[in-house]
Amino acid sequence: MKRSILIIVLVAIAIFSCDRRESARENLQNSISEFNKKQTNLEVVTYFPEAYTEIQTDSLISNTFKVSIKNYAVMDSQILVSSEADDKKTKLNYHRVFESEIRIDLASKNIFDAKINAEAFKSASSSEFWDNATLEHVWVNQEASNTSEVNLGLSFINPNSNAYKLYELVVDTNGTQYINLIEEHS
Repeated sequence: MKRSILIIVLVAIAIFSCDRRESARENLQNSISEFNKKQTNLEVVTYFPEAYTEIQTDSLISNTFKVSIKNYAVMDSQILVSSEADDKKTKLNYHRVFESEIRIDLASKNIFDAKINAEAFKSASSSEFWDNATLEHVWVNQEASNTSEVNLGLSFINPNSNAYKLYELVVDTNGTQYINLIEEHS
């Protein structure tokens, strides 16, 4: 009697376990498939430089001119350098825009105060270079500067084309400025 009950229980278990339910593997594959369908496009954004960058220099030229230059990244302005997209992922690479604030004093009197950026040069030129250009750096050219004028170097880059333009900004004792294109590469 015990044997017949045991056989009936085993047959019942065998019948109920073969009810065509999904296997664990099929169940896992279906769950993964449903999860992937619900996922939205992932956007990965990188910036160069990653964080705020600022370089400030103060120079004294021939005991005549005091030059203060502050080069910095503009955190809310960037240039799209590249983008890659596949099924669920978009990768965007940006280069931050830079500006420079320049102040030149002569005998404790301000003779030149300006903000330099690529937008100012873009309006003066119709070159495609300026569409995606940014200021790279401004510095004092101490070898070319003297008691009557300050020579500044201005470097602009286009991160999309790896092109650059190098300018010389000359400011005399009256605060008059002259800008000359020194070199360019496109």
